[in-house]
Amino acid sequence: MNGDFIKRYWFLTALLCLIPVGLWAPGPGLYVKEQGHIIPVFVGLMLGLSGFSMDTSSLVRQVFNWRVIVAVLTSTFVLAPVAAYGLAHWLRPEGDPHFLSAMMIMAAQAGTLASALALTMMAGGNRELALMVTVLSNSLTVLLTPFILERAVGATVQFNTSAMVLRMFLMVLLPILIGQLLRPKLWDRTQSIRPALRIMPQLIILLFVYAGFASGADTLRQGGELLVRFLVACIALHAILLSAMAVVSGILKLSWPDRTAVILCGSQKTLPNGVYIWIHFFPTNPYGAVPLVLYHLFQLIVDTLLVSKFEKLNGMKKVDKY
Repeated sequence: MNGDFIKRYWFLTALLCLIPVGLWAPGPGLYVKEQGHIIPVFVGLMLGLSGFSMDTSSLVRQVFNWRVIVAVLTSTFVLAPVAAYGLAHWLRPEGDPHFLSAMMIMAAQAGTLASALALTMMAGGNRELALMVTVLSNSLTVLLTPFILERAVGATVQFNTSAMVLRMFLMVLLPILIGQLLRPKLWDRTQSIRPALRIMPQLIILLFVYAGFASGADTLRQGGELLVRFLVACIALHAILLSAMAVVSGILKLSWPDRTAVILCGSQKTLPNGVYIWIHFFPTNPYGAVPLVLYHLFQLIVDTLLVSKFEKLNGMKKVDKY
């Protein structure tokens, strides 16, 4: 096993190793989940690093890239819920009252703030575009996620809007702003530590995956037919979203860096907010964490495997791209 293989696939290997660890040693992961400040702090850290690494003018230009923004948001908040609703009706056990709502908790979520951005950066894609669409997606979730869940399963999900706005500012916008402000002063001085800065977002993603597996450990350990049904639904949904975004980005004649961001950001779903909704608004649903964890794991495995293909399409050379 040479060094290049380890460098390319260490993240995927660590991801797969977390499956048994999360299932059979969930204690630390449950602690992370129960301490409500840990995940937001790490999300903020990752976004701060992203803001630090990005050119300000390129970031501002993405605000006006409305065709791409509309395409990704449509995939996230329209195509994903519609497809998940159909898959849930097709695959749910007869008479099961929880399968549909568990699937819709996952499908109604915004795009992930962490993994789509980190994988876009790894693949040499348009990271400024990835950041813009994921921030917009997570900003709109306070309105669109409750609407989707009400229409799909008749559930009333009410966020504290002022608290959500403050949370978005502290967890997302403020770290990005701080990163941007520090960039002109410190960027040239970070040459020696950029490899560590590049790896840190991937380590943060692994923490989120472990916490997610710990949340659903009891149900996942039981296995059986129900788990297979959820797995098939999650695989099918991710395949639908990946395919749709690949087709749409081709129709829009986007460059490959832009297409990379669109395909990854338009097909992924966030885990932490889904777990929050399950705990607070669907406490009697025993399956709530299962599709969230399975979808998150599958999207990371598949999209990590796609990174090497996107690297070639983006013409990414073995130089410092951070």
